Amino acid sequence: MARHRSPRGRGAHQLPLVVAPGRRRAGARALRSVPTPLRRGAAAVAVTGSAFSLVGGASPEPEPEPATDVLPVAQTREADAVAYEPAVEPVDPDPDVVDASELVKAVQLAEQELARQAAERAEAERAAAEERAAQERAAAEAAAAEASRSADCGLDTSGLGGVKSHVEAAAEQLGCRYGEPDMHGVAGRAGTSDHPGGLAVDFMVDRSTGDALASCALENMDALGIKYVIWEQRINHGNGWKGMEDRGGATANHFDHVHISFERGGGGGSVQGC
Repeated sequence: MARHRSPRGRGAHQLPLVVAPGRRRAGARALRSVPTPLRRGAAAVAVTGSAFSLVGGASPEPEPEPATDVLPVAQTREADAVAYEPAVEPVDPDPDVVDASELVKAVQLAEQELARQAAERAEAERAAAEERAAQERAAAEAAAAEASRSADCGLDTSGLGGVKSHVEAAAEQLGCRYGEPDMHGVAGRAGTSDHPGGLAVDFMVDRSTGDALASCALENMDALGIKYVIWEQRINHGNGWKGMEDRGGATANHFDHVHISFERGGGGGSVQGC
C-alpha cells in the first residue's frame, strides 16, 4: 500500500489506493494517477478490475460561499448616497397664512375704488350731456336771432298788395335771407293762379339765388304753410321736382323768378336751416 502526499498539504487525510493483484506491473502506466486528497468524510474509491466501487461514501464538504452581505465599494457608496439623499433634500417652508381681516379690507378698498371711478364716469357723462345741451340751445338761439334779424331787415313789402298775413311774413323772411329781391304778390292772373287770392309771391332772382331760395322754401314748407314751389319750368309739391309744359318765355316758364304758393291756413312759423 502506497501513500501519496497531498499537494495541498495540511488538513487533508490520505486514503489508500487499492489495485487488483496480478495486474499492477502490466497496468501500472495506465493506473498511475495523481492522488487526489479527499476531505474528512469523503468517499474512498476501490478499484477492482475495471470497476470502481465507492467505499464509505459521504458527501464532500461544500465550498464556503462568499458572504452576501458585503457589497462592492462602488455599490456601497451608491447605497450610502441613496440612504442620505432624503436628508439633503430642501424642505419647503410653511405657507404663509393670510389674515382674513386684511383680505376683507383689501376687497373693501377695491370696491370703493371701483365705485369712485364709476361715479367719476357718470359725472363726466352728465357734464358732457349738459355741454351738448348748452351748445344746442346756443345754436337755436343764434338761429332765432338770425331769423329775427332777417325778418326785420326793413324789406319793403308794399309791392305784395293785400296778401295774407302768413304769406307776407314768409315773404319777408325769405326776401331778407336772399338779397331783398323784388317781390310781387296780388295780381290778376288767368287760370287757377293763387296770386289773385293773395296766396302767392314771386321772387325776382338770378339762377344761383333762385336755387337756394327754392330749396329753403321746400325745407320749411310746414313752418311757412307753403303748398308748392315753381322754378325753371319745374314744380315741386314737396315730393320731388316735376317738369312743366313750355309756356313760351323766360318769365312764363319761371326762369327769372321763384313762384311760391301758400295754403289758405297754417304757416306763421320761422325759417330754419337756411
